[in-house]
Order: sequence, then C-alpha cells, then structure tokens
Amino acid sequence: MRSLVAIGVLVGSVLLSGCGQVTGDAAASLPPPPDGTRWAGMGQVVVAVPDWWTTGETKCYEPNEDTVYFDPSVTSECVDEPEPSTVREVSALAVLDSTSGYGENEVRTMKPIGELAGRQVLERQTCEGWFDGVCRRLFAVPSEGVVFAVTIAEEGDGSYEEIRDSLRILPDGQTTVPLAIGSGWTPTWGAEPDVTAVLVDSLEDAGLNVEFDTAEPPERSDTGLYADLPKGSLLGVSPQLGSVIDVGGTVTVTVAGPRFDAKR
Repeated sequence: MRSLVAIGVLVGSVLLSGCGQVTGDAAASLPPPPDGTRWAGMGQVVVAVPDWWTTGETKCYEPNEDTVYFDPSVTSECVDEPEPSTVREVSALAVLDSTSGYGENEVRTMKPIGELAGRQVLERQTCEGWFDGVCRRLFAVPSEGVVFAVTIAEEGDGSYEEIRDSLRILPDGQTTVPLAIGSGWTPTWGAEPDVTAVLVDSLEDAGLNVEFDTAEPPERSDTGLYADLPKGSLLGVSPQLGSVIDVGGTVTVTVAGPRFDAKR
C-alpha cells in the first residue's frame, strides 16, 4: 500500500458544505483524476480511487487485495474463502446495483445529502455490518442504479470521504467499460476461456468494439505455475473494467496465446 495524494473537492462536480450536503452541475468534459488516483465506476457514475488498486481481485465475492469490483451481494459455497484477517487488511471499492436485491434494500436506509448534476445523492449514515471487524461505508446515485461501498484498511489508502467527494457524472459521449459480466461479477487475470467469452459478449452488448491481443503467460509466479493456463484465458483488459471510455470506443482484451476465438 502506498501513500495517496489527498483528493480535493472537485470544482464544478461535488461541493460538500459543513453539513455534508452534495451539490454540483454536470461537467462538459471529465477532468483528469487527482494525482495518484484513477476513475472507476459503473454506467455514467465514477469516483477516484488510488491508482494502484487492482480490478476484480476477489475470492468468493470478497476482496483479497486492494481492488475495485462489482458486488453481486450473494453468498457462495466456496472452499477457498479468504481468511477474515485478509479481508480486514484490504481497502476496496465495491459497486452494487441499486435497483434490486441487497443494493436496493440499502438505498432504502439512506438519507439525501444533496444533488449532483440533477441526480439525488444518498448516503448511509452509519457503517454497514458487512464483515466482522470491517466498517463499510455506502453512498448511492439511485437514478443511475449505482451504490458505492468503500472499505479503507489504513490511512495511506485515503478515506471514504475523499472517494465520496470525488463523485462525478460522466458527460455525454463517455461511459464506463462494464464492471460486471454475466450473472454479475468482475473477472480478473487468469479467468478461464469461457469467462473471457462472456466478457466479450458484455463488452459488445455495451456498444463497445473489441480487439484481441495474445501473449504467453509467465512460466511461474511466487505462488505456482502459470504456463498451464488454457489458451484464451484472460490476461488483461485495456482500458480496464470500470474505467472511463468514449461511447463506441475500443477495448483490447489480452488472452493467453497463441490463438483464441471468442465467438461461441
């Protein structure tokens, strides 16, 4: 974990008064994120997170390193569930669907804190009892179908308030690379070829173009062999999932070589 340059209030985006009220207008263009951060989100809504946070690094829908991911708000029977101590040691941005299930229930408990570009912003006033020993703070833009849940493990990862205050609505002509695929989760490095195919479908369904690159995975890592990854396993997505992209833009999907046909 590295030091995070404090995220200042973004002029023309989100202004917080002493009472914590959010106000702001839509921007004509999205400015660069604050130093040391990157934009991440879903649909037309983004926030600035530390740029060293990964994307989709979870086990059993729980983060196992500092990361950004879609939280389907479901439980799974998992033999490789991360230790509670691991979850307590990571910082993360989870994105939930505010229109159904757990996300919708959370929105009902939130209170308005202002408006951003004509959209009401809500916030949970207390921590969510999400995981033993972990304080997860939530805010939402219900009209955009998005809830953000933030966990901060240590001061060097910034703060919930900094992430909340960076909230932006994307201008016309921009969107985000889908963060959730298939039944609603975020794939990461090493995902199997069938998952890569679902990812490609999700990108194309979002109106984005897909280009392929192939690469040989490294022979091994500190934790084991990589050379045995099946052809077509996911090695990278650029721009990464949840990042800002022009409407109709191109996403490069890197897969384990030498050849891969994503069409099923």
